[in-house]
Amino acid sequence: MADAGENRDRWLAMSEDELWRQCRHETCRGSGPGGQKRNKTESAVRVIHLPSGISAEDDTSRSQHQNRLHALRKLRLEIALQVRQDGPPAVTGPAPGLKAEAFPRWVAAALDALAANGFRLADAAVQLGLSTSRFSKELAKHSAVWQVVNKERERLGLGLLRQ
Repeated sequence: MADAGENRDRWLAMSEDELWRQCRHETCRGSGPGGQKRNKTESAVRVIHLPSGISAEDDTSRSQHQNRLHALRKLRLEIALQVRQDGPPAVTGPAPGLKAEAFPRWVAAALDALAANGFRLADAAVQLGLSTSRFSKELAKHSAVWQVVNKERERLGLGLLRQ
């Protein structure tokens, strides 16, 4: 994953098909909804992004196609959560909606700004053009983002953020 940081934004901007082609994918029987059908079909989807080694899976639907789309959406978020990039943030301003295509790119930019500023919210917020309060609220909207921020703050000996 040595060059992952310089490729991250390109990965996040790829179409579903482009990203899918960069992945190894597996199907299996999931544990989600479906009753008797669940025991007969392999509708759960797991994707492993080969360039980064990051994986995601989904089995929330009886439809393999829907699970593929959900797994790719989760993969984009995982890439944004795990891969850091140096330099000024590619995105500024408030976060788009959680389901928006641009959300993982905003998460990546927010975590990059935090990493560049020692996970101090006030400094990162300025870099993103937000107030500290607004930035904190944007981060708290998604539990996985909030957990990553607090994990890094704890690792650096900073206080945990409260929601």
